Amino acid sequence: MDELMWLTVGAAAVFIIEASVYLYWILWGNGSVISYINDGQRPNQNFRVIQTFHTSTQKIALVEVGEEVWVYSNGEIMFGTKEDENEYAEVIVHVPMAAAKEVRRILIIGGGGGISVREALRYEEVDEIIAVDIDAEMMDLGKSFDRLVAFNEGALNHHKVRTMIQDGRSFVEQSLEAWDVIIVDIPEPTEKCPSLSRLFSLEFYHELKEHLNPGGVLSIACSTVNLMPEYMWSIEKTLKECGLFTIPFHNFSNKTGVDWGYILASTLPLQRDDIQLKVTTPFLTEGRLKDVLELPYYLNNRENKGMVQTDQNTVLLDIVKKELNDL
Repeated sequence: MDELMWLTVGAAAVFIIEASVYLYWILWGNGSVISYINDGQRPNQNFRVIQTFHTSTQKIALVEVGEEVWVYSNGEIMFGTKEDENEYAEVIVHVPMAAAKEVRRILIIGGGGGISVREALRYEEVDEIIAVDIDAEMMDLGKSFDRLVAFNEGALNHHKVRTMIQDGRSFVEQSLEAWDVIIVDIPEPTEKCPSLSRLFSLEFYHELKEHLNPGGVLSIACSTVNLMPEYMWSIEKTLKECGLFTIPFHNFSNKTGVDWGYILASTLPLQRDDIQLKVTTPFLTEGRLKDVLELPYYLNNRENKGMVQTDQNTVLLDIVKKELNDL
């Protein structure tokens, strides 16, 4: 009897230890959902984690929230099959397309989700779009994950689209091609990925400038400017230091309360009144375009604030770190 009792106690102890190890792995270890979704980024409704995986540069989580799928990168929401994603994509794509002299050749750095590529394909004049993403896994999601493919309308599988798995800067530096519109839609540099600063630097902007066709334009994503306007001001200052003419623009989302910032840049002077939409879009109407091109008071950089980001400093990373510490 004593032997049976001790066997039972031993089995129970083994079970408790294994269960504890498993719970630790799920809650705090490498298998933890917590490590894939930051506390402040959790959906405020029921959600289901579809898949988590590591790439060479980031930790990805696919999360089902109602009828939507949200894609997390290193704990932060990167994009999703959401209505505000359509707004974001229309603004970052159609403003530069409206400003460019030609829209035949397009380069999109950070195009793995395929949503911005979808918008660029709305122009019949487009001959080729090159979508560059450093992660093969992210590009594969945009090409084959059924719910994302439905959202991006199969854009990455379109015959006019060439996809490249490469660091965006390395691709540009090694390329002999030139483009009418270059869109840089990548996350801000963080402590988890400080190397992203290289894709916002003066040295890289000089490279982009050399790869613009005459009358071509750049469109640069500038993160959440209602939280850190200095981030956009510094990107604009860096572009100006490169000798480019700039127009900052923004899109305030009524649904999320987030104000997204962007910079339009060109080798030729730009005037807001000359920017006219070339296609009809659900969100970015002519009336909305005027709002997008008119900055609110808190974004107007009257004092010429901001610093130049180079390969040797951490201007943007420091701005992001300060904002995270203030939260």
